[in-house]
Amino acid sequence: MKRFKKIAAVLAVMMIAVLTMAACGSEKQDVAPSDQRTSAGFENFEGEILGGGVAAEDIFTKADLTMVNVWATYCSPCIEEMPDLGKIAKEYKDKGFQIVGIVSDTYDPQDPTAKDIVEQTGADYTHIVLNTDLMNGPLQDVQVVPTTFFVDKDGNKVGQTITGSKSEEKWKKIIDDLLSQI
Repeated sequence: MKRFKKIAAVLAVMMIAVLTMAACGSEKQDVAPSDQRTSAGFENFEGEILGGGVAAEDIFTKADLTMVNVWATYCSPCIEEMPDLGKIAKEYKDKGFQIVGIVSDTYDPQDPTAKDIVEQTGADYTHIVLNTDLMNGPLQDVQVVPTTFFVDKDGNKVGQTITGSKSEEKWKKIIDDLLSQI
């Protein structure tokens, strides 16, 4: 019986480790862009912006291409890539590109942890906090963070969903490829 408990404990620890790795993705293989466009699920969307304000589906009309980066305050790979995303947002601002973050683990637009992370990482692009519109719409298939997808100015998903974090260089290559298709 004692041996069975040890085996069960080892299996439980291994299961938790696997689930933890799946829940907070680090850099994975690059995903080739796709010309196929489908609705991103933001129709009739309205959400609160971290720090105050409201965002709606018209947020995508501000750029030809929007990177939607779903992140969480507990996710180290998410937070580690945010300084690069902040730099990219500034550098690509005049190229018809923007980044919108979605904080997947808070409903509070004044969440101090999320606000501190954004400030400390320099990721000063728009961040929307979680709500039922997002959970039942564009995020219903999101199972890991970070998860990133791209949306055109009409609210259509462009390319493929990408899980895991990337370096600044790899994000720029993906963004440049997608911008060339728009």
